[in-house]
Formats: sequence, C-alpha cells, structure tokens
Amino acid sequence: MSILKRTFGFIWACWTGFWFMLVVTIFTPFFAVFLGIFGKKYSMKCVWINVHFLSPFLLAVSLIRLKVFGKENIDPQKTYVFVANHLAQVDIITSASAMPQPIRFLAKSEIKNIPVFGYMTKMLAIMVDRKSRASREKSVQYMVDELKRGNSLFLYVEGTRNRTEQPLKEFKDGAFRVAIMAQVPIAVQTLIGTKKVNSPEGLQLYPGKVEVYFGVPIQTTGLTVDDVPMLKERVRTEMMSHLSKAATG
Repeated sequence: MSILKRTFGFIWACWTGFWFMLVVTIFTPFFAVFLGIFGKKYSMKCVWINVHFLSPFLLAVSLIRLKVFGKENIDPQKTYVFVANHLAQVDIITSASAMPQPIRFLAKSEIKNIPVFGYMTKMLAIMVDRKSRASREKSVQYMVDELKRGNSLFLYVEGTRNRTEQPLKEFKDGAFRVAIMAQVPIAVQTLIGTKKVNSPEGLQLYPGKVEVYFGVPIQTTGLTVDDVPMLKERVRTEMMSHLSKAATG
C-alpha cells in the first residue's frame, strides 16, 4: 500500500471518527434524559433512531455506499436472532444501517470503558464479559428475555473480528442456543466489502461500496440444543455462498 493511500486512509478515518464522536456526544445525553424520564423499557426507541438515522448518516459522511439484498425476506413485525460475519470496525454501523427493524446488540464489556460511546452502548445493548462464565450465562438469559418481549437481537456469530486469511472463523454457540431457547428464527446477514473500505492495517478508512445480503430466516421451532451444530453449518453454508461469489466475481 502506497504512502499516499495510507495517508488518505488515515485522514478519512479521522474525518469519520470526528463525525462519529460528534453524533455520539450529542445523542448520548439525549438518550440518557429520555430513558431517565420514560424508563429503560423505551430504550428500543433510541435503538430505532440509531438504526434508521444515525448509522445511515455516518455511512453517508464516510462516502460508503450500502447495497442491501434480500431485505424482503425479513418481516419487520417479527422477532429474529440476526447473525452476521465480522470483518472490520465499520461493520457495526453497516449492519445497523441495513436493518429493517431496531435490534438489541450484544456488546463486549470492554466497550463500556470507551468515553461517551461506552455509556451509550451500556444503555442500549446487552453487555457481556466473555472472560466470565457467569456473565456469559446471565447474558444468555437477558437475550432470551428480550426475544420473548418481541425485541430482535443481533450478534456477530464469530464472536470477534476475523483478522485471519480465512473467509470465516469458527462460530460461537450463543446465538444458536438463544434462538432455540426462545424458539425464534435465525436471520443471516452476510457482509461483503467492509474489509476493503476499513483496512485492518492501522487506522484506515476509505470511501467505497459495501454489500449486505439477508437470507430466508431459518426456523428453530421444535429444535433443541442438540441441533446447534446443524444450525451453525446451515448459517456457515449460506454465508460462504455469498462470500465465494464475491471472491470470484
């Protein structure tokens, strides 16, 4: 990568970072006051703002064009466990912008240490300390409770960003267990192109195009935890079909 391109990527990342922190700084106290008055049960209203306005705005100022396929497969009135692959830091606003409905994110507990943004995440997401078994088990119950309340969930099924040369890392069980426990469908979201616009080589961001594919939801009615391996394989197969086409196309 040339020095000129790296320099531009750094400057563009700083430009986007400025807008990101400005949006977070403006809306975090607004969300805090709103939830302080009306209660946390209305937190999905704040998530709706993030999904339908703030995330698309941040993509726009970044000059990242989003193309969504298969959105007609998702019924905005139904409850799902959304799962996606994870390649770059920009994935979170890309995934949110593509959503036809507000979703509750699962977030690592380390995020709450980030000034301002950590506080917003703590208000709106389900936090989990992956190093603590007790925290993981508690987050599972929180997620099941959210689904039973009719709120869809979103998880990056690899657990963390894929920094390997492989198209997908090993999947975690959590999303599949939760979907089975709540007996709700799994909706697969495949991200393509985020690694090109958001290079893992330091602080780099570039204008470009990102594609998101939604598959036909996978039903879990009547399944048990013994069916987790089967579900993982179905999701992997679907993601790989899109990733392979992108690689050869």
